[in-house]
Amino acid sequence: MLLIENPSTDPAYNHALEEYLLKNLQEDVVMVWQNVPTILIGRNQDALCEYDADYVREKGIRVVRRLSGGGAIYCDLRNLQYSLIAPFWSGGGEDENPFLKFASPVVGALKRLGIDAEFTGRNDITVEGKKVSGNAQFRYGDRVLHHGTLLFDVDREAISRALRPNPVKFVNKQVRSVASRIGTLAPYVRMDVRDFMEYLKEQLMGHYGVRETCAVHQEDLREVLRIKRERFDSPAWNFGIRYRFTHRYDVRHPFGMIGYRLEVGRSLIEHAEILGDFFGDRDVFELAGRLKGCAIERESLRRGLEGVRVDDYIRGMENEVLIQDVLAVQATDAA
Repeated sequence: MLLIENPSTDPAYNHALEEYLLKNLQEDVVMVWQNVPTILIGRNQDALCEYDADYVREKGIRVVRRLSGGGAIYCDLRNLQYSLIAPFWSGGGEDENPFLKFASPVVGALKRLGIDAEFTGRNDITVEGKKVSGNAQFRYGDRVLHHGTLLFDVDREAISRALRPNPVKFVNKQVRSVASRIGTLAPYVRMDVRDFMEYLKEQLMGHYGVRETCAVHQEDLREVLRIKRERFDSPAWNFGIRYRFTHRYDVRHPFGMIGYRLEVGRSLIEHAEILGDFFGDRDVFELAGRLKGCAIERESLRRGLEGVRVDDYIRGMENEVLIQDVLAVQATDAA
């Protein structure tokens, strides 16, 4: 495994570098890095519904869509990101959380500082019940990019005002905002964020037996900058194309928020999008395409999904659950 030294704080460059390393480097990779104030949008989310555009514009906060699924997060130079790139690992059993293997070394590093950290839920690290880290993954072939944020310190005003999550996310939950459920690591340690970054690097290097560190080579930089320009600097990627839909329906499942956007004409689905903070190993655009031409009727939807395993696109979802959700869309008012 290699430790990649990455001093950049440009979120578009940093995510382009992750993509390049995932798709082109054969060695396993660990990287610890930072972003300037940024809203990172999950791959499958409707970007403009996830943040306050006026506040973000006023404060000069960047908005970048990442490769991985999951929800929108705020990060800045008070916090840090880490990336691990390795062969895909689905766990020791059918129900094993695929995030656990990669998050465990980070939990261990916190515990060695005397912090009572634990991995909880589908993708979080918590301390005393407060979230200090969210993790996400993107699979490419037989390899996976696992990355996460560690909230060393936090600008609570920025998080509260910049992020605007769907209210459905908090249905039946005691917390009513993102800021109210997060914690920070700074109160538990006698170091600043830069020292903590160096500590985490050392811990991850020790865990993975890293013997070599390297910077991005000049011959690789040209390709990283191309990915940055064509994807992570692109409004089409970061914000997507917005359609007018006749029907919309948002629902929270244990595996994530799902938003359905349907254009229905002549009793058939003419266009569909599936949005949300879920995870999956295949592009959900393909799954949404299977709904095109279907009637909002159980047997028609079953035929449209024939040969499809929905869990490949939305991890944790069974085909019949998707069908039931689409049937529920019919009961909603036109958008």
